[in-house]
Amino acid sequence: MRKLTPTLTQSGLLAVLLQRQGDKISQLALRRAQRNQMRAALWITLTWPWRAFTAPMPVRRSRRAFVGYLPRRS
Repeated sequence: MRKLTPTLTQSGLLAVLLQRQGDKISQLALRRAQRNQMRAALWITLTWPWRAFTAPMPVRRSRRAFVGYLPRRS
């Protein structure tokens, strides 16, 4: 009698292959997320001086402008 070779499912190799494939997909997703976080942190670090320099400045009002307009209390 001829000996039959077991299929992937019968030998359990299919489960192992699918498990490894899922592990690789999750590792790639994790690496991509970490790379995006590092890129964002680097971008923020490099661009904050430019944003601080070009940010609109609030108009500062001096007290002298209000001297004539405030009613005096007696």
